[in-house]
Amino acid sequence: MGGTSGNEILTSATAAVLTLLLLAEGVTVIRMNGLVTAHMFIGMVLIPPLLLKLTSTGYRFARYYTGARAYRDKGPPYLPLRALAPVLVLATIGLFGTGIVLMADHHRSDTVMFFHKLTFIVWGVVFGIHFLAYVPRVLRSLRADWTQSRRHTVPGSGWRAMLVAASLGGGLALALALLSTIQGFHGGDGFG
Repeated sequence: MGGTSGNEILTSATAAVLTLLLLAEGVTVIRMNGLVTAHMFIGMVLIPPLLLKLTSTGYRFARYYTGARAYRDKGPPYLPLRALAPVLVLATIGLFGTGIVLMADHHRSDTVMFFHKLTFIVWGVVFGIHFLAYVPRVLRSLRADWTQSRRHTVPGSGWRAMLVAASLGGGLALALALLSTIQGFHGGDGFG
């Protein structure tokens, strides 16, 4: 689906979707007491695009470290970002994992809530660094992919668009499927 350039475009497009969803999720964090239901709904929508991003970056990681020439020629991310990547992945898994557990058990565990808040702090710091480091590259990649000439030179644009749309649609379907559970948490405050 377009080799290293296609992988970069897929990663960037997914990052753009995640950024918009994370901004919406950030608004719910600011007013958590009134927006818990919206927070959980958006959290569920985030899961499939997040999995797509982890898959696209994990694929690049695996191809680079297994010696694939095109990925070796493209080179690794800067060393500080490579060092932060495992922390970001683990914090992301911890944040979403504890959020899912909290939703499933209707927040009956103060220990899980503590770890959810702790992973959010770690995730927020590491994600902030990651975001600031990559936002120029993502914007360049997206701008280049939207030009007519780039679409013809990097095969798989339809597949990439379908993957991003399917991840977003899958997230929406997941959130809607769990809506009664989500609304049952704190009586459905802040959504609908």
